[in-house]
Amino acid sequence: MSPIRISELAVFRSRTALVALAITLTVIMVAGLGLTVRKAAINIADASHASAQLAQIHGDLVSINRERGFVIRAARESGDTRWESRYRSLGAQLENRLRDASALAISPAVKLAAGRANAARQLVAPAEARAFAQIRKGNAVKASHIISDPRYIANADAYNKAVDTLLSASWKHVEQQRIAAQSTIRTALISTIIILIVLSVIWYGILQDAQRRGKALATAQAELLAYRDKLEQRVRERTQALRKERDKSESANKAKSEFLAVMSHEIRTPLNGILGMTKALCATDISDDQSAMLEVVEQSGDALLTILNDVLDISKIESGEFKLNNAEFSIDEISHSSLEMFGNAARSKNLTFDVQSNINADTLYKGDAARIRQVLNNLLSNAVKFTDKGGIEVTLAEETDNQGVVHLSCVVRDTGKGIPYAAQNNIFDRFTQVDSSLSRTHEGTGLGLAICKELVERMGGEIGLRSDPGEGSCFRFFVTVEKSQTEDIKSEDSPKSTDNAKETNRAIRILVAEDNATNRMVIKAILSHVNAEVTFVEDGQEAVNIWQMQTFDLVLMDIQMPHMNGVEATQAIRKIEENGHMIKTPIVAVTANAMPHQREEYLAAGMDDHVAKPIEPQRLFSAMQNAINNNDTNDDRNDDQVKAVNK
Repeated sequence: MSPIRISELAVFRSRTALVALAITLTVIMVAGLGLTVRKAAINIADASHASAQLAQIHGDLVSINRERGFVIRAARESGDTRWESRYRSLGAQLENRLRDASALAISPAVKLAAGRANAARQLVAPAEARAFAQIRKGNAVKASHIISDPRYIANADAYNKAVDTLLSASWKHVEQQRIAAQSTIRTALISTIIILIVLSVIWYGILQDAQRRGKALATAQAELLAYRDKLEQRVRERTQALRKERDKSESANKAKSEFLAVMSHEIRTPLNGILGMTKALCATDISDDQSAMLEVVEQSGDALLTILNDVLDISKIESGEFKLNNAEFSIDEISHSSLEMFGNAARSKNLTFDVQSNINADTLYKGDAARIRQVLNNLLSNAVKFTDKGGIEVTLAEETDNQGVVHLSCVVRDTGKGIPYAAQNNIFDRFTQVDSSLSRTHEGTGLGLAICKELVERMGGEIGLRSDPGEGSCFRFFVTVEKSQTEDIKSEDSPKSTDNAKETNRAIRILVAEDNATNRMVIKAILSHVNAEVTFVEDGQEAVNIWQMQTFDLVLMDIQMPHMNGVEATQAIRKIEENGHMIKTPIVAVTANAMPHQREEYLAAGMDDHVAKPIEPQRLFSAMQNAINNNDTNDDRNDDQVKAVNK
C-alpha cells in the first residue's frame, strides 16, 4: 500500500482541532442560548406580572381617590364624625398602594415621581385634617369652606396628577424592561443563527472530509481484504507444500527407520553367529595361533557391533525414540566391567592403568546405568586407542552442589599424543575425527564423542575436554543422579555361600524358539555353561504346541519366524495362561530387532525382557535371571531356577 493511501487512512488526524472547536462552539452556543433565553423569559414574565400589578394598583388608586372624595363630601354635608375613620382608612390604603407602585419599578424617574406624590400629599393632608377637626366640633360650615378653598382644590389636583405621574413612570419602566428582554432574545436568536451557520459550514467540511476518508478507508479495506485473501491463498499453498514436504520427510524418516531396523536385524543375525561361534571356539582346545586369529575375529566383530550401535543411537536421538531409564545401580555396575576390560587392554600395550574413587561400593543411585557406562566405555576406548606410551588415569567421584543436587563425576586422563587446538572446538560434533586423512592410523566413524555429548546432556550433565598436543588429553563428564534412600546392607547374620550350601539337582528347562540354525548353535553354546535342559523349535506355532505339552521354566523367543512370529506366539501363550489360570512362564525376546519401539512392542505383548543380537552371554543370563525373579510365583522352584542360571 502506498504512503499516500496510508496517510489517507489517518481519519480526522489533521482535523482534530477543527472538530474540537466545532464541538466546543456547539456546547457554548447551546448553553449560552439556553441561559439567555431563560433569563429573558424570566424578565418578560416579571415585566408582565409587574404590568398586571400596576394595572391593579392603578385601579385601586382610582377607586380609593373616588371614595375619598365621596367621604369628604359626605362628611362636609352631614357633619357626621364617623366618616373620619373611613377617611383615615382610605388614606392608609392609598399610601400602601403608592409604596407598592414604587416597589414594582425602581428607577430614578419612579423615585422622582414618588417624591412629588408624597410632597403633594403633604399639602393636601393638613387641609383635610382641619376640615375633619371642624366637623368634630359640629361646625360643618367651616369644614365646607376649607374643602371648598381653591388652594385645597389646587393641591388635591396636583396630588392626583402626581399619583398619575408615578403610575405612568412605573408603567414606563416595566415596559422598558419587557422591551429590553425581548431585545435580548432577538439578539440571542440572531447570534444563534450566525453561530449555526458557522457550525454548519464547519460540520459540512468535517462530514465531507469524513466522507472522503471513509471512501478511502473502504477502498483500503477492500485492498486489505484482497491482500488478505491473497495471503491466505499463499498460506494455504505454502501449508500444502509444507505438508507435502512433511509427508515426504516423515516417509523418508520412516523409510530410514525401517531400513535401519532391517539392516540392524540382517547385520546382527550373522554377527551373532560370528561372535557366538568365535567365543564358543575360543573355549575349546585350540593352538595359540588359532587363539590369536579368533581374537582378531572377535575384535573385528566387536568393532562392527560398536559401529552398528553408534549408528542406531544417532538414529534414535534424531527420531525422538531415545529414552532414559531410571533405576537403582551401584558404582560397580557402571565401572567394574569397563575398568577391567580396558585395564587389561591398556596393560597389553604396556600402559599403566590407575583408578581412583571416593564412592562407597554399597551406595545406590538412581539413573541410567547403561548410558553412563556407555559414555565411560567410549572415553576409555579412545584413551587406550590413542595412547602408545605412559598410562591412563581414571577418577570417579560423587559431588554435591550448593542446591544439594548429587552428581557422578568421571575424569579420564591419558598420556597420548593429544588433540590439536584447532580440532578441539568441534571434537564433539558428529562424524568429526582429529585425523580424517586417508593415511590415518585409527579407524572410526566419528560418532562416539557426539553420542557421549548427547547422552551426558540428556542426563543433566556436561562433558568437557582439556588437551595439549603431545602431552595427552583429559576428558571429564558429570551426570545428575538421585541418591537412593535404601542401600543394600550386608548383614553379618545373613547366610553365606559355602561349599556345603544347598544346591539344586534339577536343571532349568528352557524352550528356545529360533528358526536360524546358526543362532541355535550360538544359543546352545552359551547355554552349555548353565545347568539347563534346552528344547529347540523352529517357529512360533511349534513353540506354542510344545509349550502346551511340556512344562518349561523359561522361554527364549525369537521374533521373525515362519508360520507364527514371536509376538503372536507370546500373545497366544499369555492368553492360554489367562484362560486356564496358569502360572506365568517367563519369556525373554532374543532377537536382532534392537530399536526402542520394537523393544516396547515386545514388552507390551507380554514378554518379560529383551536381549538384542549379537548375544552377550552375561546380558542373556542377567535377563533370564531377572525374568525368573520377576515371575509372580515366588516359591522354591523359582529359587532352583535362579540357582541353575547362576551356576
